[in-house]
Amino acid sequence: MLRLIDWVYRIINGYALIFWACMAANAVGVIWGGWIWYGPQLASSPWWAWFFIPDCPAAALYASIALITMRYGRSMPWFNAFAAFACIKYGLWTLAFWSRHWAEVRAVEPLELMLFVAHIGLTAEGILIATRMGRVSFPARLGVIAVFALSIVMDYGLGFHPPLTYAVPMEFALWTAIVLTTALGAALLFLPTERREGHAAWGARGDYTGATVRRIG
Repeated sequence: MLRLIDWVYRIINGYALIFWACMAANAVGVIWGGWIWYGPQLASSPWWAWFFIPDCPAAALYASIALITMRYGRSMPWFNAFAAFACIKYGLWTLAFWSRHWAEVRAVEPLELMLFVAHIGLTAEGILIATRMGRVSFPARLGVIAVFALSIVMDYGLGFHPPLTYAVPMEFALWTAIVLTTALGAALLFLPTERREGHAAWGARGDYTGATVRRIG
C-alpha cells in the first residue's frame, strides 16, 4: 500500500500540469462548497463559528496549502497533520453520509454522485499528506485532536453541523463524526508520524529519492 501511495505522489508532484490541475480542483471545491453548500449557513451564523462550519471546503484548502508547501520545501509538520486529519475525517464522513442517504431514498442524483467521487479524492489527499507529514510533537498532536473534538461540540452541541437530508438522522451524523475523530486521534497519537527507515525517503522539496523523478515546472 505504501508503494502505491508513493507512486501516486510521485506522479502528482512530478509533473506541474497534474499538480496544478489537482490544486485547481481543490479551488473549485473550496469556492463551490463554501459559497453554494455552506454559504447560507455561514450568512446566518455568528462570525466566531465560521471556522467550524465549512468542513470539506476548508479541508480542501488545508490540503492545497500542505501540498504546495511540501512541493516547495516549506512543509510544516503540525499543519500537515491538521490538514490530513481534516481531509480524511470529512472525506470519510461525507462518504458515509451519502451512503446512508442512498440506502434510504434508493436513488442517486448526478450531483450527489459527483460529490461522492470528489470526497473520495479529498480522502485520498489526506492519506497522501498523512504518509509524509514529518515529525509532529506530542503537544501538537494533542492540539490537532482537540480542535476536531471541539468541532463535534460546535457542530452537534451548538447546532453548526453540516446540512443534513431527511434521510440521514442527526444521530448517524454525530456518531460517524465521533467514531472518525476517535479513530484518527488514536492513529495520530500512537502511530509514528515519520516514515520508518527502509521506506522511500523524501527530499526537502518533496522529491522521491528512492527513484529518479523529473519535475516539470
